[in-house]
Amino acid sequence: MYQAGYCVGLFFISPLGDLVRCRQLILALLCITTCLSVGLALSRSVIAFCTLAVLLGVFNVTPQILIPMAADLAAPQHRARIISILQSGLMLGILGTRVLSGVIGYYTTWHTVYYIAIGVQVIVLCGAYVLIPDRPPKNLHLTYGKILHTMVTYSVTEPRLVQAALINFASIACWTKFWVTLTFLLGGDPYHFSTLYIGLFGLIGILGIFSGPLASRLVDRFGTWYTVLVATICLLVLQCVEVIVGGVHISVVVIMCFGIDAFRQMQTLSLQMSVLSISEEARSRLNATLTVSLFAGQVMGSSVGSHVFLRYGWRASAGLSVGLYGWQLLVLFMRGPNCERHVWFGYEGGVARSAQEHAKTGSHVASACDGTEMEMTKYASAETLVHATSCWPGKHA
Repeated sequence: MYQAGYCVGLFFISPLGDLVRCRQLILALLCITTCLSVGLALSRSVIAFCTLAVLLGVFNVTPQILIPMAADLAAPQHRARIISILQSGLMLGILGTRVLSGVIGYYTTWHTVYYIAIGVQVIVLCGAYVLIPDRPPKNLHLTYGKILHTMVTYSVTEPRLVQAALINFASIACWTKFWVTLTFLLGGDPYHFSTLYIGLFGLIGILGIFSGPLASRLVDRFGTWYTVLVATICLLVLQCVEVIVGGVHISVVVIMCFGIDAFRQMQTLSLQMSVLSISEEARSRLNATLTVSLFAGQVMGSSVGSHVFLRYGWRASAGLSVGLYGWQLLVLFMRGPNCERHVWFGYEGGVARSAQEHAKTGSHVASACDGTEMEMTKYASAETLVHATSCWPGKHA
C-alpha cells in the first residue's frame, strides 16, 4: 500500500520542485507526513491504517525534492560530493530503519516504531525550517500540466535518461532481490539464523554506504560513464562469487552485504549525476523519472527474486542477478561517454573523457569563493534531513 502511494507521489508531487519554491514545498510535505504518522501510530482499524499508509507514501517524497535542489545550489566542483552525501543519508536511513524497526518490533509492539518515527519527523521538520535556504521558483512560464507533460516527454526523448533508467531498473532489482532473499538464505541450510540475527546483517550493508564520498571522487576524476562501468563490473564479479560459493560459507555473505551496497552506491551516484546534468531547469522531473525506474525495479526484484529463490534455490537466484548485470553492461556499451544529448547509439566523440564532461562535473573548476565553505555546511547538514525522512517503516530504496 505504501509503495503504491509512493509511486503516485513520485509522479505528481516531486516534479513540483521545478515549478514552486522548494523550501515551502518541503516544509509542507514534512508537516503532512508528521500528521499522517500520528494517525498511523494511533490507528486501530485495518482500513484506516492502509489508507493512511497510502497517503504517507504519496507525500513522503521529500528526499526526491531535496536532492535536485542541492544539485541546483551546489557549486559544480562540489556537486558530486554533495549528492553523494545526500544519497548516503538516504541509504543510511533506509537500511538503518530496517535494522532498528526489526529490533524494536522484536521486543515491543509495532506502535512503538511509529511513535519513534513521529519524534524523528518533528526533529527533521525543525531542522528543515532552520537549514534549508529559500530561493526563487524555476520555470515560471510553465504550468503544472506542462510540467507533467514534459516529464513524460523526457522519458522517451532523452537517450541519456533512458539509458540510466534501464541500468537503474536492473541494478535496483538485483539489490532488492539480494536483501529480500537474504532472509531465506540465512534462515535455511546451512546457517539457520534467527530473524533477529538476520536483521543485524543490515549493519554490514550500512558500512558500504559510507563509500559515497569515494565514489564522488571517482566521478570527478573519471566521469560518470566510466564510474558506472567500474561499479557494474565489480557488482557482476561479486554476483559470480555468490553463484559459486554463496551458500557455502558465511564470509561470502558478509562480503556481499558490504560490496553490493558500496558499489550500488557508486553506481547510483554516477547515474544520478549523469541525469541531473541533462538540464538545469528540469532536474526535479529528470530525477523523478529516474526514481520511477528505481521503484519499478524494486517491485520486479522482490517479486521475481523471491519466486526464483523459493522455487529453484539461491544459486539460480544469484544467476538471475548475473544476467541482469550483464544486461546493464550491454545497455551501457550501446551509448558511449561522449555522445551528444540526443544521440541514442554509438561512440561519437571517442571513448576518452571529454573536456565537456570535465566542465559538467567540475573536476578542474577554479576554487570556490570564500562563502562556499559556509554553504557546504548547509548541504552536509541536509544529509541528516534526507536520512531522517527516509526512516519510515516500509520504505525501500
